[in-house]
Amino acid sequence: MHPLERVINDAAPLVLIGNSSEDRFPGMSYSVYTKTGKNFYCLDMGELSASRGPTKGGKVYHSVEELPDDRGDLAVIWVRPSTASAAVDIAHQAGCKRVWFSFMTGHRDAVAKARKLGMEVVEIGRCPVLYLDDKPAACKAHTLITKATGAYRRPPQTDPNAKRREMY
Repeated sequence: MHPLERVINDAAPLVLIGNSSEDRFPGMSYSVYTKTGKNFYCLDMGELSASRGPTKGGKVYHSVEELPDDRGDLAVIWVRPSTASAAVDIAHQAGCKRVWFSFMTGHRDAVAKARKLGMEVVEIGRCPVLYLDDKPAACKAHTLITKATGAYRRPPQTDPNAKRREMY
């Protein structure tokens, strides 16, 4: 079993952090987590009043204070790299001990901040849905491609200065 499979499948619940004001609301992840029954809470740094994308109208929180107390210890961050440090602050305030920077999110300053705050960086760049046990057909196809190329088995990327490998 790949270590990222354990991280995403054992996280219950997780905090999904996006920023609709910079067009980085994680609509597809929100939809996948909703359809598969993954326990999660979505916090939007923008002003979005409800989820958008394939699952419209779902609950979206706007502050750590609004989040339920059982929010778990993993934050999945889906924001622009320039906002990733602020998202790390939110994850830390929410009590998250681990952070997963999804693709096009990781920034060396945000990674350094997470580590300074004592948070474990579990991945920089790959989509968590890739490693989720239960996922829709399109995501299964992506997983099959990454397995066929050997990229799936690569260890978690935790070096913010390494070559980007976000979509494979």
